[in-house]
Formats: sequence, structure tokens, C-alpha cells
Amino acid sequence: MKILFLSAEVAPFVKVGGLSQVMYFLPQALTKQGHDVRIFMPKYASIEDKQAEKRWRLKKEIEHLLVPIENSQIKSEAELENNSLKCNIKSYPKTRATVNTYFLENKEYYELRANTYGYKDDHIRFALLSKGCLEWLLLMRKLVNKKDKQGWFPDVIHCNDWHTGYFIELAKKSKRYKNIFAKVPIVFTIHNLLHQGNYDFRYGSNAKPDSGSTPLASLLSPQLQMQNSLLRGILYADAVNTVSPTYAVEILTSEYGVGLEEALQKVRGKLTGILNGLDIKEFNPETDPIIFRKYSISNSSSERRKNKLDLQRSFFLEENPDNPLLAVLGRLSQQKGWDLLLEVLPRILATRENVQLIILGSGDDRYRDRIHKLQNLYPNQVGLHLRSDFRLPRKIFSGVDSMLMPSTFEPGGIVALEALRYGAVPLVRRTGGLNDIISDFDPVTKKGNGFSFKKNNPWEFFASLIKALTIYKQTNVWEKLVRNCMSSNFSWKHSALSYESLYKNVLEGKRRSISITSHPAYKQLVEI
Repeated sequence: MKILFLSAEVAPFVKVGGLSQVMYFLPQALTKQGHDVRIFMPKYASIEDKQAEKRWRLKKEIEHLLVPIENSQIKSEAELENNSLKCNIKSYPKTRATVNTYFLENKEYYELRANTYGYKDDHIRFALLSKGCLEWLLLMRKLVNKKDKQGWFPDVIHCNDWHTGYFIELAKKSKRYKNIFAKVPIVFTIHNLLHQGNYDFRYGSNAKPDSGSTPLASLLSPQLQMQNSLLRGILYADAVNTVSPTYAVEILTSEYGVGLEEALQKVRGKLTGILNGLDIKEFNPETDPIIFRKYSISNSSSERRKNKLDLQRSFFLEENPDNPLLAVLGRLSQQKGWDLLLEVLPRILATRENVQLIILGSGDDRYRDRIHKLQNLYPNQVGLHLRSDFRLPRKIFSGVDSMLMPSTFEPGGIVALEALRYGAVPLVRRTGGLNDIISDFDPVTKKGNGFSFKKNNPWEFFASLIKALTIYKQTNVWEKLVRNCMSSNFSWKHSALSYESLYKNVLEGKRRSISITSHPAYKQLVEI
């Protein structure tokens, strides 16, 4: 299949959040399956900086691409010239680290901005990305029709998060585009339902909420910001998926649906969940140059103890490999379960003086202040690094006994996958991807790869933690649990196969739909 990904961020060119990592690993995994995969994204200023360092030598593909401001039918080239934004298309070739990637270049909306996100006109910036991609594909379609070797047109288009919802609606509804894309299924992945645009629809006016039924406003219209791009992507896509099966079910409820649960319930027939994978070559304790001592499953017991001592030394904790060492990693936010953590941890530290805790992350000041107070109360048991650090997590995974993840919601759960790979036993709340990744360890059968609790309740969390600390005392049993963790297989190959199956299903569904609607009997029925 020829597959096009449309995304606001793609590693290694731009790294902001988890989306960039998915856009790095999934296209490569699909390429290894034999598919022709390409990516379309904005050309941000940061990419230009790296290009100056001769990291990214971009090739000019198209100069002066005219992107229409209005969504109405364009009658002439002169009208297009006078009512458009001028862009360029550049590209970076397929390499060992990248697939063929195309960049939409525009000075005002991308190159003159220091950051990827966070501007009051983000809705315009990403509507421009969507329209720019549509215009580029129109040109590619013409080249394919002329049998020009430079032409390329996808069999499937895969859009990601709210930034690309505009593309889906325009491809399906606009007279300029819909005939060209009538046979091309569009898949829409929701990486986090909480992010619906730079207008917060949760707290906006309820007098006239966006239903997704009114026509999409033009690029520069103030009305565009009030139209929910994520909602519209959900409504018009041929298939919608989230980054874990459990999250796909959770978002149908008011607790997790962030105001879109009714819309999602209406389209639940096309909703599914596919768990993100992990790059097992990058995250590999046998070869990782960042960790203190490298190790495999066979020698994890002895080498992880040495890593543990190194961590204890680094965080000024008592150097004793027998002490249970816990860790919390990630944003200091309500989503990550910090209300539960700050209710349970003081009780554990007060009653179990040998328990040690490492906290890594940045975020909400109210949690930061309480964490500092916790360290002041238990200075010999708590080590802190309350700032972002992209190298330290792996050192922590390689030495701690357990990772605590009592999240209120967790679409994917990538930290749990990373922890498993290094043998740091996850203790999670059963939500989203965490529910799909972790199976409870049974000390009798010795099956399972972690511990869990269900309700967002401090006592359930406390009970699960006590259970983990109790099993930790049984050295042989705990070592078996660590081996179970390291044996868990969540490679991107599995995810790629699931997406491949999804693409095949939507292609077949589109083929059948076209076959039915083009049948004379169907046309007669419509006329009746």
C-alpha cells in the first residue's frame, strides 16, 4: 500500500510529545512490512536551524504552491492567485532514520515562529497544513494521471490529532477536493482526546456548541477557531482509532469523553484502539550506553543491583540494594495521579523506613511544593529531580524496583512499556493503555508483569503497593517477576501489523461502498 501520514510533529525533525515518536516509529515499521510510506508536516523554524547545521538538507519540490483561503469553488487561476496563501514544498529522502518526508514551507505561520505550538492562531496554522497537503495531493494526482514519474498518490491517508481534522472534513465535503479523494479512505488517530484545539471547548459557550454540521470556515475567519477540528475529524473519517483498546472504550463515557462522548457513541462502529509499540532497539538494556551497567534477562539480578546502588548514590539515598526503591516519572499533574500519590506515599514512607523513592518530572507548582515538603519530612528516603531530563529515565528504569503509575487517565502508557523493557515492575491504575499493557502478577503461578488497582481511590492504591512490597521480600519470586517484565513483547512490529489490518479493512469497506452506490439498483432506489 501507498500510505500518507499527516502530522503536526514528526521525529527526528521535531520532538515535542509522544505524537512525534509515534510518527517516527510507526512509519518505519510499516516500511519494513513492504509499504510505501510518506509523511507530510510543517517546516518549522527549528528545522531550518538544523538544516543550517547540515543535519537536514531539504530538497525543493514545489515553489509558490497557492493554498486557497476560502473553501468555496474556485472559478479561475486569477481568483486563486488573489485569494490564497503562498507556500513551498520541500522534501527529505528516505534514509535509515526517516521515511520520505514532505514539508509545507510558509514564513508567516511556521518559519517565523520559535515554537511548534502555543500561538493564538494555531487553528489557522494547522488548517493551512491541511489545505497545503490537499493542494499538494491535487498536483500529485495530476502527475499520476500524466504517468509522470514524479507523481505519487496514496491508497490510504492517516491523519493524527486535532491539527489534521480540517484535512478530513475538506477532503470529504469540499467540492474542490471530494471527487479526487472519493476512493481514498482516511484513518484518524486520537492520541489524546483532551487536546481539541487552541480553543478550550470544555469551558466555551454552550449557547451554540459546534455540532460539526456547519461548513468549515475559511482560513482567516474568526469562526474557524470556534469549530472543533477534532470533532469534525471524528465525524468525517472512514475509521477512527485511539492509541490503546481500553482508551477507545473509555472515551465513550462522560468520565473520559471530554464532551465528545455522544459524538463518539454515534460513530462507535468505526472506532477501535491499537496499542502503541516500543522501539526495542533503542530501549535495550543490553546495549544502552546511558545506563551504568548493561544487562540481559540472564544477568539482570546482579547487574540491576549495581545500577540500583548507582541510583541511590546519585540521589543521596542509603546505598543498600535490599531496600525497595520506587520511582515516579513524568509530569507533575492531576492526570498522572499526583493527588493519590501525595496521599499514599507519606503513609508508606512513615511506616516503612527502608522504602526509598525517586521522583523525576516537572509541572504543576502545587504538586512541586508538596513534593518538596515530603522530601523535607523524609530526607533519607526521597530523592528529587524536578525538571525535564531525557537521559535520566533510562537510568531510573535500569535500577529501580517498581514504577508507580496511578494515572487518572492514560491513552497510551509508553512509560509502562519502557519500564517493562528494563525490568522496573509497573504498579498502575487500570486505565487506558496501562490496562492493556499490565497483567497482574500471581505469586503462585508466577505469571504476570506488574500490579494494578481499578478505582481512583487512595486505599486501593495503598493496598496494591503493600502487596508489591510484600512480594518484593520474596527474592526468588520477585526476580521471576522482573524476568516476566523483560520478556514482555510490545515491539512496533505488532502495532504495524494491526494498522496494516485496519488499512486493509477500510480499503475493502471503501471498495464495497463505491460498488454499492454505483450499482443501477442503488441509483433507482435513491431516485424513488
